[in-house]
Amino acid sequence: MGSYSLQLATSPFNRLKLKPLYRGRPDSISSIGSRIQYTGTANPCFRSRLCLPSNELGGLGISIYSQCPFPATQLRTFRNEPTRTQSFKTPSAPQASDNSLTSQTTEVPEPSSKISFSELKRLASLAKPEKKLLGIAGGLLLVSSSVSLSVPFLWGKVIDVFTSPELSQSLSLSLPAAAGLMTGFFLVGAGANTARVILMRIAGQRIVQRIRKSAFNSVIKSDITWHDLRGAGLTKGQGGTGDLVSRLGSDSSIVGDSISRDLADGVRSLITSLAGVSMMFYISSKLTLVMLTVVPPTAIGAVFFGRYLKKLSRLTQEGLGEMINFSEERLNQVRTVHSFNAVPLEQKTFSDKVDEIFDLARKEAFASGLGFTGNLTVIALLTYGGTLVSRGEISVGDLSSLMLYTAYVGGSLMGLSSWFATIMKGLGASSRIFELLDAQPASVVLGLGTDLHSSEPLRKITFKDVRFEYPARPGAEILKGLDLQIQPGTSLAIAGSSGSGKSTIAHLLLRFYDPKAGQVVYGDEDIRTFTPESWRANFGLVPQDPALLSGTIASNITYGLSSPVAQSTLEQCARLANALEFINALPKQFDTEIGPKGMQLSGGQRQRLAIARALIRQPKLLILDEATSALDTASENEVNLAIQRVMNERSLTTVIIAHRLSTLKTADRIIFVDDGKVLESGTYADLSKDGTAFNAMVKSQLLGVGLTDLPSKPTVSKLLTSI
Repeated sequence: MGSYSLQLATSPFNRLKLKPLYRGRPDSISSIGSRIQYTGTANPCFRSRLCLPSNELGGLGISIYSQCPFPATQLRTFRNEPTRTQSFKTPSAPQASDNSLTSQTTEVPEPSSKISFSELKRLASLAKPEKKLLGIAGGLLLVSSSVSLSVPFLWGKVIDVFTSPELSQSLSLSLPAAAGLMTGFFLVGAGANTARVILMRIAGQRIVQRIRKSAFNSVIKSDITWHDLRGAGLTKGQGGTGDLVSRLGSDSSIVGDSISRDLADGVRSLITSLAGVSMMFYISSKLTLVMLTVVPPTAIGAVFFGRYLKKLSRLTQEGLGEMINFSEERLNQVRTVHSFNAVPLEQKTFSDKVDEIFDLARKEAFASGLGFTGNLTVIALLTYGGTLVSRGEISVGDLSSLMLYTAYVGGSLMGLSSWFATIMKGLGASSRIFELLDAQPASVVLGLGTDLHSSEPLRKITFKDVRFEYPARPGAEILKGLDLQIQPGTSLAIAGSSGSGKSTIAHLLLRFYDPKAGQVVYGDEDIRTFTPESWRANFGLVPQDPALLSGTIASNITYGLSSPVAQSTLEQCARLANALEFINALPKQFDTEIGPKGMQLSGGQRQRLAIARALIRQPKLLILDEATSALDTASENEVNLAIQRVMNERSLTTVIIAHRLSTLKTADRIIFVDDGKVLESGTYADLSKDGTAFNAMVKSQLLGVGLTDLPSKPTVSKLLTSI
């Protein structure tokens, strides 16, 4: 295969070079909505697609996909930087017997604690949509700063007027009149500053709002592989749900403050410092030079502590994410914690995590508070200034103005030092936010492919020599050349021991993942040619854990539907799921709140709601993944009755993944999966004959004999003999 050299300018949309180093048909670049798409061919069996998704918050993620001839598997993902050149070499074409492609992702280095212009530029780009509001606030900032900076000068002149009889008589200015003029001047500055603060707060909250929306959208649309790798710590930005919540919450607030309120404070400090020093030189250059002796150490200290603070800030935010993730997980499993008497253990573990965060926060507080103040400078100015007054080189009013300007400039320099540290803290938080904004699908890409029309009838689904391992567990192959057919209008039960790959088949059917090797074919087309959304619209899923959400019964049944559902349809699906009776017995019926994860309902009730939720989508294929395994006998009978009613009245194609005999008996055909392959296939009567692995599993259930692995007939025979 050929290799391509990719070069990006500062603005990728202005200049994009793709230089083929291998003969092939001409490349092309086209604009499709908010995306720019490159398509080229290096040889007749290889297509590569380069998608450049736009990002309203700045930055650009680049993904390169290959197709040979069906898969859309990501080969490499990277971020552009100015004047940076990336090159990659496409893999060799797969053999005819293997249509898969191996996914690879570039390693991303850990963020540095040093200042990066590109990081600052990207952080500032988040404020671009609020440039009008921030521009008005900037103008008000200039007004309020001008008023503040004029106060010391005017105050000095007032002192000179009232300490010099000649000036006082010539101006005829009374003390109340001077106070009135100064008050009016202050009110103008205060009004401008108040308006500036309000506009900055509004702009900051809008920025935070946009960051949270974009970050959540990026995370929620990322494929299951991305979440698996992140949760397992195998990719950048590792962490669980709590860490994601921390990034969406506290990190986004820090970033919003950094580019609105903190940025304004920095500009104000800079203006005050420069203008204040200029006025001091105008009044007395000698005294000003004395004051400026503290500037170099202040600047050096700001840079040094700013870098240190950025690192501490990131560690603190990561610690908060871990703490939130830990507490969320333990509180969700509080029954397990109490049943194992693990309360003291969890208390100590949580306390240790909080202590770690406190230690980091304490270091951050010390770093933020350190700086070089000008207290000694004030003494030096008073001493030297008094000498100049006694010599008649400056007036008392000039010395007073200089002292006030010294306080202004000293405070502003400290503000700049603090601002620099705050910006570093914002950069630390923004790097965690950008990790979410830059999230790229690892394999299954939403919107990539052709739409599968929902009106056409279901075709045959075939697994052809499928091999698969979970991305978070590389090297542990689950499916090892599995072959399977699902005929439309039939029910198929998948049985087998734990870990044999039963649920993995459901995951591949729903295209949560793509096979490592082999194909899943729909009719005569690989399912990877279809968009994941249009493919999944054909399925209804009832998992072992139904995972209901906070809200009403009605909102859970209609979850994911884009249009309202008639009450009669809602009741019909509930009746088919054998749930209408218990729903009508509730005080508010379909409007009953079920609590987080549906904890106010029993296991059987939650499972029947999950069946109703799957049915209301009018699926062509219903997947029941261990739908009764966690239920008691009474609840299991209720759910099995619902399943049987659905199969009889809807004539749905059904895939039943189970190990309980009561569930398996309802299927038209049963396959027995062991060690990642189909070991046996047939009707219940066929597989119930002596000598089959399925029969041995059934007997082990009935008689309580352990059965974990049945790789061969001799093993089965020994078991049957022992029974």
